[in-house]
Amino acid sequence: MTELIHHPFPVNGVVFAWAMTSSGENHEIPLANIANSLDKPELSIWLHLNLSNSQVQRWLKNTDLVPERVVEMIDEGVTRSRLERIEKLDDCLLMVMNDFHQEFGEGEGDSSLGTLWAIMTPRLMISLRNNPLRTTDKLRFDLRNGLLNPRSAIEIFHELIDLRAEYLRTLLIRLSETMDDLEEILLKGQDLPEHEYLGRIRIQCSRLRRQFSPELIALHRLQKRLPYWFSEDDKFSLNEDLDLLSYLVQEISNLYDRAKVLQDEQAAHVAEFNARNLQVLSVMTVIFLPMTLLTGIMGMNMEDLPGLKESFYIVMVLMACVGSAVYLGLKIKKII
Repeated sequence: MTELIHHPFPVNGVVFAWAMTSSGENHEIPLANIANSLDKPELSIWLHLNLSNSQVQRWLKNTDLVPERVVEMIDEGVTRSRLERIEKLDDCLLMVMNDFHQEFGEGEGDSSLGTLWAIMTPRLMISLRNNPLRTTDKLRFDLRNGLLNPRSAIEIFHELIDLRAEYLRTLLIRLSETMDDLEEILLKGQDLPEHEYLGRIRIQCSRLRRQFSPELIALHRLQKRLPYWFSEDDKFSLNEDLDLLSYLVQEISNLYDRAKVLQDEQAAHVAEFNARNLQVLSVMTVIFLPMTLLTGIMGMNMEDLPGLKESFYIVMVLMACVGSAVYLGLKIKKII
């Protein structure tokens, strides 16, 4: 391909390259052979590139493999999930997906999200990311270990969606089990969990729903206007992807509602606990109020103070006036 001669392939920006044939033969492409493999029409290829590499950015702008509009969207930093068909030389499908960051050295990882761009043509899928992502790393591992045997770039696309949905489902199961434990704690009346913990779960569910709901709409749009190179099996796989993602988005909403109910229940427990304590304090105050008043009055000893002789009744009248004024003020303010 002539543009590969004028614009050398950015080998330094390649994370992974995989070749497939319709007969089921798969192999990883050595970096030095990628340009030659792109010239072979019998091969379907997946290129996984590092978008933060400057050579990759220059190659995208100069290559004829990617339409200009797609490159413009990537340059604009499109992070909202969307699918588009772009007509230039051939049909091209762009998908901007949310994927989970790959956290090295951690067992379960977290749910922080990154952006994955996937550019699809009949025989080529180019995926781009700025930081390591969990789904693409898992897909690379499965391909290298022979756990997957795709025959086309479209099958790689479906595997990418399935693996990401599988991790999202694992994350939701973990969140659901956590909330099951919290519900048991509340039902048994044991020590209440920290309020911030449930708040973090709600924020996490809200963020997942906000990120994956637009993607579900985008897949529905794709289903209504499929490219001509999608076979019947590809359409069936896409329907399965839609069903699974619809279920997961609904599960995210359910988990969010459960977290909200748990927070409300926790707030009710805290309010009830505070009300009981205030009731005890109020009873104790009522019990000791007459004793406090009596000891205060009888302990004034004004007869022994110079200038205050025979002022006991005057002080009692002043106390009554002040008490009446406070009572009237509370009555006017409708506090009592």
